This record gives sequence, structure tokens and C-alpha cells, in this order.
Amino acid sequence: MSAPDSSETPPDVHFEFDHRRSAPREAREAIKPLFAPDDPLEEDVTLATSELVSNVITHTDDGGTLDAWDPKPDVPLRVEVADTDSSPAAPVEVPPERGGMGLKIVDQLADDWGVVPREDGKVVWAEFDRHKRDRS
Repeated sequence: MSAPDSSETPPDVHFEFDHRRSAPREAREAIKPLFAPDDPLEEDVTLATSELVSNVITHTDDGGTLDAWDPKPDVPLRVEVADTDSSPAAPVEVPPERGGMGLKIVDQLADDWGVVPREDGKVVWAEFDRHKRDRS
């Protein structure tokens, strides 16, 4: 099951960030209201969100937006990070000491993820399915 069409549902979290080093930390703070105490998704979603925002700061000259939806209980939590760079978001092979692990980390943490090109850039999204994880 995939998340609802995000273009039709207002996000539970909307955060606009500038091109600055503090943006990933600020994004982590912005998504905290999505989680109850001891939520099993919090750590994975927080780290993936931080990586997606870090990618925008690292690979573009601008900021972006973070939107997140948590339409509990049987629809995955969805995070979208948009930027104005039309370059494709793809895992880049660089030595770990130089970074380049962001999308690989997202791939390991999220139940599904992808990229949607837009006229003014792209959206990288990730979904985290509580229902699927509860059965594991």
C-alpha cells in the first residue's frame, strides 16, 4: 500500500530550509511532532530525513522544503524533500570518508523511496510502513 497522493493532502509537517549547515538538525527537530514516545519509526525516519536534507545542502546551491505525512495507522509515513536542482538524485560512488552515503542510508532505512522530477527541480521521497514493521 502506498501513501496517499501528497499533492491532495496537506502535510502534517512543512519545513522550509535555507542552504546552511544547520538545516539537517533543524529538519530533525521539525519532524519530532510526528512521533509518540518510543515510536519504532522515529530513529529511521529521523536519520533518513537528515540524510535527504543534507543531500540538498551538499549537492545544490539553494535550500528546499521538507513535507511529511503520517496518516496512521495502515498507510506509510511519508517524507518528501524538494529542491530546485534538476540533476538526478542517485547514489554516487565516492569513498565513505568523503560522504556520498545519503541515499544508500535512505535505501536501507526506508521501506520504499524514489525521485519525482519536477519542472523546478525534484522531490526525493521515502516511506516507512509501521504496519509492515509490526508484523516483522
